[in-house]
Amino acid sequence: MRYEKITGGYFVRLERGEEVLPTLCEFVAKRKIGGGFIAGLGAVENITLGYFDPHEGKYTEVNFPGEYELANLTGNIAYIDGKPFVHAHATISDREMNTKGGHWFSGKVAATVECYIALAGKKFTRSLDSHLGLKLLDFKPLRK
Repeated sequence: MRYEKITGGYFVRLERGEEVLPTLCEFVAKRKIGGGFIAGLGAVENITLGYFDPHEGKYTEVNFPGEYELANLTGNIAYIDGKPFVHAHATISDREMNTKGGHWFSGKVAATVECYIALAGKKFTRSLDSHLGLKLLDFKPLRK
């Protein structure tokens, strides 16, 4: 991974073979980034995306072997049980420009992934929402 600190955040370039989310989480931990927003693009391989069914309270995971364009990676940074957590969704496209999208579970960099990390300026956490069964961004006091 290579990176450059800029006003308000970082530009980050992941290298071929790196696991996208674990690499980003390690970067966040080393730099003590408390919260933020991630936007990225690039080329990835062996992807697992998911769909959350709110009625069943669980994810369906789908594997996409091979290489894809990462048309969009969008996510946020928070902490769960004291550890950085990057929650991301992605849109990938194949050679015929067919797209698939969903919750990003896993995948490796095939050529490069370039990201912008915008710093939130404070630490965010996630806690379990018992109604949905998901760990959601925690805002105390809850603002509506």
